Amino acid sequence: MKLRAEPHARVTPAKFTLWQHTALIAAIIIAVVVVYLPVLRGDFVWDDFLLITGNPLLQNFSGLLEIWSGGRTADYFPLTNTVFWIEHHLFGVNANGYHAVDILLQIANALLVWRLLKRLNIPGAWLAGLIFGIHPVHVASVAWISELKNLLAMFFALLSVLCFLKLDDKRVRNSAITYAASLVFFGLALLSKTQVVFLPFVLLLCAWWRDKERSGNMTNANLGRDVKLGVPPSGGQSATRAVGPRKRGTPSVRTVPFFLLAIVFGLVTLWFQNRGIGEEEIVIGSLPRRFANAAMAIWWYAAHLFAPVRLMAIYPNWRFDSPRGLERLPLIALIGILAGLWHWRNRGTRGAFFAIACFVVALLPSVGLVRMAYVRSGTLVADHLQYFADVPLLALFCAGVVYAWNQRQRAAKIATATIVTLLVAAMGTYAFGRAEVYCNEETLWPDNLSKNPDAWQAHIMMAQRRFKQERYAEAAYHAGRAAELKPELADIHNQLGLAYCRLERFEEGIAEYRKALQLKEAKPSTARSAGVAKIRANLANALAITANHLSESAPTIPEEAMRRYDEAIRQYEEALEIDPQQPAIHRNLGMLLAQLGRYDEAIPHLRATLQMVPNEPAARETLDAIEASRR
Repeated sequence: MKLRAEPHARVTPAKFTLWQHTALIAAIIIAVVVVYLPVLRGDFVWDDFLLITGNPLLQNFSGLLEIWSGGRTADYFPLTNTVFWIEHHLFGVNANGYHAVDILLQIANALLVWRLLKRLNIPGAWLAGLIFGIHPVHVASVAWISELKNLLAMFFALLSVLCFLKLDDKRVRNSAITYAASLVFFGLALLSKTQVVFLPFVLLLCAWWRDKERSGNMTNANLGRDVKLGVPPSGGQSATRAVGPRKRGTPSVRTVPFFLLAIVFGLVTLWFQNRGIGEEEIVIGSLPRRFANAAMAIWWYAAHLFAPVRLMAIYPNWRFDSPRGLERLPLIALIGILAGLWHWRNRGTRGAFFAIACFVVALLPSVGLVRMAYVRSGTLVADHLQYFADVPLLALFCAGVVYAWNQRQRAAKIATATIVTLLVAAMGTYAFGRAEVYCNEETLWPDNLSKNPDAWQAHIMMAQRRFKQERYAEAAYHAGRAAELKPELADIHNQLGLAYCRLERFEEGIAEYRKALQLKEAKPSTARSAGVAKIRANLANALAITANHLSESAPTIPEEAMRRYDEAIRQYEEALEIDPQQPAIHRNLGMLLAQLGRYDEAIPHLRATLQMVPNEPAARETLDAIEASRR
């Protein structure tokens, strides 16, 4: 399939009137808005609570400075976080405003895709822009507020490519400004999400495509002129040389600063990723397995682009052991196809090579070749990771649609129009349904677990939600499944311990707290973290409650109860050594010491509680009782 018909069969591009052009723009806008109507009444989901509603950096101006310094951020996309900062001050915790901004950006990106493909003289550019705007795979990037980084990075990346391509336009008066704009837009894209480090390679491919396209057009024009003048194509001067002098290597030189920016931001991202991952074990396999998985992921993304079925937030786990014989075939097939298309590039496969090469290059940063945090879920693929890569394959498909439409047979035209209309309608309908799924966590995670019951992240998110709803039995079930699937994560055991204790299954809860502490303290980077303080406090609470139960009917405190009281006091004290500004821990420790008659030790903790939370009722009542007994 060709992105463009050969010169002798080329169809002159249609000239649209102003109202027709306006109608085409309006069609894309209306289609995107209709598809994403459900999210306008949606809520925050998944990482939104960490990045937006619970992000202290969005609260004040000092947080904005920290966003750019990167001191407390898990990853470095400061421009995206700056937009979140602005949105937080505009919309607060009302998700509707955030969703509206995302929809506007998706509309802009769809229109820019149309504009870019049109500038590359690729047939079907408008159809490609429309499909890009409403494709079901892209719902994750639009309906999930956290993926604003995808939308922003794509917006600036498309502007960068458009400016870069303008450099060869004779009508551009100041090429230096245009070039600088392209470079600045690329920098903004990197500051939004560094997955766009692939863009310099795409710029080279676009320049190669434009250069060959221009050369082919001029060669055929000169050949036609020579025939009219009676000059044989092989006589005198060759047709190729008749094109005239051509600058060589210019696009390669132009992309050098782009490559330098990509390298710098790529290294920065790797540093942030390694810092965020810390000592957490993320398995990506041996080098042969990485290449095998990368090829399979590329095929997987292509399949989901053309057959978007059973989409979900978290896909099943991948294999990371040594690759088997058959698992090497996707890599061999991919290399073979690219080599074949390149070999026959002058015989009609140049467009297909251009599209597939851009698709592969755009996916390389996110197919598991290096250790990244997104692999911690156990899968290499996610809908939002292919957002940037889909444009070239959509262009290839739409060019094929135009080629079929331009056939002379009326039946072919009718069949093409019918099939494309049904496909677009089906995609829009499915995208609308996916947008409804992303409305809130009550729709997102049950949908995911119905398709992938072993998604541990979905289970832990459901556990946390059910715990907040005081549906503790369900919370314990989901946390238990998460602990089975991901036993090395301490926070899962802590959540399971909380659920057990709410169900008054204290011994099981204490056991889970101890597992969580063991896992945290096994790693130096987490042994003294705030998370450890919380787990110690939870363990101390459970020990104190069970000690109270043992002492209820006994005339004196039993030995086992006393042992648990002593351990609870020790856990509280160790928690306060790590995080001394926790009023709840001071309060609980003070009340426990007062209960045991150790008033002199209790008073400082009760006063510390009241200093941080004035008139905290339990601490105030206990302290007043102690002071009254001493009068």
